[in-house]
Amino acid sequence: MEDIDVVRLVKDGDIEAFSILVEKYHRHLLNFIYSLVGDEDIVEDIGQEVFLSVYKSLKNFDDNRSTPFSAWLFITARNRCISELRKKRGRKMIALEDAAGIIADDKTGMERLIENERRQAVKASLEQLPEHHRSIILRSLQGDSMDEIAKGEDIAPGTAKSRLFRARERLKIFVREYFGGKGYEKI
Repeated sequence: MEDIDVVRLVKDGDIEAFSILVEKYHRHLLNFIYSLVGDEDIVEDIGQEVFLSVYKSLKNFDDNRSTPFSAWLFITARNRCISELRKKRGRKMIALEDAAGIIADDKTGMERLIENERRQAVKASLEQLPEHHRSIILRSLQGDSMDEIAKGEDIAPGTAKSRLFRARERLKIFVREYFGGKGYEKI
């Protein structure tokens, strides 16, 4: 069943149908929220708030438009995360330990050390990016297409493409600076 069909069921009074959408997007939404706020303690709370907010305002969702439900859900989540980050402006904005990938168990100690240093460089560099660049980079790392990124960020595809390019360029600079300006090229 397509998301739009489930949305229509909920709008027609089938409250239980909303659980289909929650089950489908719960894990991906929590990962997205964590990638923005970096605080495990509040991820579930924000996720619940987002689903509750979306449920309450589902009557306003135009199921005849081309905007998919998932884009609407993730825009709502992004906006809620931005509000949370504004409240905690003095803290670090995000913890991104998994953004650079997972170290395989069969690597030697030296390979693990190098991989860990690389991961720390990417994490530290991502934390330096402005939120709109970090969000686009993380969506790209999750495998979202350019159209999905554009819809999720509520921007034009061309804007998404140029922001992703600029974000990658800034990320390269920050990684090089992390390694003392030595021009480390591989991430």
